[in-house]
Amino acid sequence: MGTENNSFEDRVARIKQRSQENASKVPPSRSDSIWQRLGYPTAFLGAFLLGVMAVFLTRFIQYQSVGIPVHSQVDTQDFVSLGLAGGACIMVMMFLKGKLREFAGALTVGALVTTFTFHNLVWKYPVVFEHIYGEDWVDFVKDTTEPSSLNLFGTILPFG
Repeated sequence: MGTENNSFEDRVARIKQRSQENASKVPPSRSDSIWQRLGYPTAFLGAFLLGVMAVFLTRFIQYQSVGIPVHSQVDTQDFVSLGLAGGACIMVMMFLKGKLREFAGALTVGALVTTFTFHNLVWKYPVVFEHIYGEDWVDFVKDTTEPSSLNLFGTILPFG
């Protein structure tokens, strides 16, 4: 019986020794700087702005390649913008390899908000858009939309 007690005590001592060794190997908790902690929320803003820029770019490419849309096909511009922004969303998800899908969601929200409210910026800053897109395009947007509204595939819903 005496040897069984010693072997048990030896095992307990070895387990304690291993746990102490493992505890000493654990890296100390790092204290993140404020900039590192702000990185995650800032990435959401970056993804949102990427969605906004995707819509601006698709509208510019559409205008340069096909000109002003026909009045009966105004909603086609929205579908193309959403399709290309969706492609950008897929590219971001592929880049992140399925991790952090919330950034793809932020990109999608940015693209949707911009697609349906883009014309409000044209109404507010027509001179800037005349330099970028052209005077005829700004006139087209003003003819087919109203200020302070939501443009859902050609259907105008005023904000207030």
